[in-house]
This record gives sequence, structure tokens and C-alpha cells, in this order.
Amino acid sequence: MCQSIAGPPVDEAIGMLIAEQMTPAAVELALEVRKEIQARHEEADRLRCRAIERAQTEAELAQRRFMLVDPSNRLVADTLEGEWNEKLRTLASAREERERGREHDQFILDKAVHERLVAMTADFNQLWKDPDTPSRERKRLLAHIIEDVTLLKLPAEGTTKLHVRFKGGKIQTLTTMNPKSSPQQIKTKPSIIELVDRLLDDYIYPEIAEILNEQGHRPGGTARRGCQDARFTPLKVAYLIHEYKLRSRYDRLRQRGMLTRQEAAVHLNISEQTVARWAKFGLITRHAYNGHYSLYEIADGDLPQKQCSRWNPLEDRAAAYRQMQTEPRTSTGEERGVV
Repeated sequence: MCQSIAGPPVDEAIGMLIAEQMTPAAVELALEVRKEIQARHEEADRLRCRAIERAQTEAELAQRRFMLVDPSNRLVADTLEGEWNEKLRTLASAREERERGREHDQFILDKAVHERLVAMTADFNQLWKDPDTPSRERKRLLAHIIEDVTLLKLPAEGTTKLHVRFKGGKIQTLTTMNPKSSPQQIKTKPSIIELVDRLLDDYIYPEIAEILNEQGHRPGGTARRGCQDARFTPLKVAYLIHEYKLRSRYDRLRQRGMLTRQEAAVHLNISEQTVARWAKFGLITRHAYNGHYSLYEIADGDLPQKQCSRWNPLEDRAAAYRQMQTEPRTSTGEERGVV
């Protein structure tokens, strides 16, 4: 399958690495290393000069032996001539080797060059961070520092490994995060889904949307261009509940023992209209599971009784019922520890 690696994270990581490496201290260290290498090259050149001297001496000896031989002795003369030619070839090879070695490292640092290299670090970083610097110029700058970069994409981890090999042979490994795909960018955060799941225990869709907006949460679609000001709505909350298969508020209330209006009417032996009126005045508790319908909580004890509202208005009954619920019960003698 075709693979692709996003360029911006890689460019940013390489840029930060270069900015860290191109410092005056790093240049000073590089110059010290350069001096050490220069000293080794000089020592190697001296060894090559000694090899040239030995080869030249041996060639001169071979020449004298050839010149002293009797020309009539053709066999000895041919042998000495061959030895002389071999010594000459060895001498020529030693001289060529020395020339190649000198050409390999003929750059000599002086004080002016040293100061310029240290000053170049500031110029380099300034030029690298300048937004007007073309990409081709940045590539040319990198070509003087980095030999190559090997990229290894790890889709399962969502990262990319960067193995950077510098000109001097040093290798450094970086790790960058792969940018999210378009579906991942607009995906709602898992923390918001967990919060919606908790809020479903006590609130309906419009209330949940209002709470999310008040807490500063935003839907995943805000990642789209032009949707930065998007807010949660009851419809978006309903979509999240359906998409992530969250348990509905109706099922949660039913699991807690809530009854429908019909079931509550049968349980209390009253009409459905009376159930609604009792819930309105607080004689029984009503829990909405959407913007239009509710379930009813019927207490196990102290159930309200059907009475004539003409002689005992619901307002008075509700006030007395609330007062009875809030007043502390009088403890019995046994509860007070009296025997």
C-alpha cells in the first residue's frame, strides 16, 4: 500500500534539532576536534614522507646496481632492470598517495575563519527561522550539516521515527507525532463522552448541552474551517449518545424503579391527570427523560392518599408533605437507649 508521511512535523523536528546543534559551544567543540584531526593528518603526512624517502633510496640503489652490471650479461641486466622499474613504481605510488592525502584535508583554520564560524551560528539560526527564507535555501543549509535522514512511520503508535545522520557520522533519533486524519480531527474527545455519560443520570439533552457549553467544551466539528464558534445543542448531544451507544436516560430511570404515568396511576389508584397534578405540586417526584415526557418516582412509604381537593387543597397538602419530609423524626425510647 502507498504510504505517506506529513512533512510539517518532520520539518519542525529537524529545525529544532539544527537550532540545538548550531550553537557557539558546538562550533568551538567542532573546531577543537578539527585541530585534533589536523594534527593526525600532519603525522600521517610525515609517515608518508618517510615512505617516499625509503622508496627513493631503494630506487637509487637499484639504479646503481643496474648501472654497474656488465652489459654482456643480459640475464643479470634484465633482472636488475626489472627491480629498478619496480622500485620506481613504488616511489611513484608513494608520491601519489601523499598528494591524495594532502588534497583530502588541505583546509587550515586561521583566527579569522575561527571567529567567522562562531558568528555563523547566530546567522544560521536567524536565517533558518526567517519565514521569508525559501525552502530550497533551507535544504542547502541542511546539506552542509546532515548527510541523510531515515523516516520510519509507526501507524499503530501514531508516531514517526527520524534517524538523522550528520556529516561527521553522528546519528541521532527523533520521534514526532503523526497529525490526525480529518475524521480524527473532528472526533469528539473521549473525556466529553465520559462526561455526557455521567450527566445522563440527572439531566436531559438540553440541560446537558447547556452544561457542556458553560464548562467551555466544544464539539469535535470545531476543527473544521469556519466552525470555531460551534456549540453543543440537544441534537448534537443526542447524536453522541446514539453514536457511542450510551445508555439512554429513559433506561437509567427505569432501572432505578421509575414508573410511567399509567403505571403510577395504577399504583396509587388515581387517574393519570391526578398523577400529573400531584407531580406538579410536589406530592410525588417527576423525572424528565426528554423535553416532553417524564417518569415518576413513588416512595416506598408515606404514600399520598386521594382526598377531596375542595376541602384540602393540593397547595396545602404539598406544603404539609414537604414539611413532614424535612422535619426530623422523634426518636423512640429504644432509639434513645431507654430500656
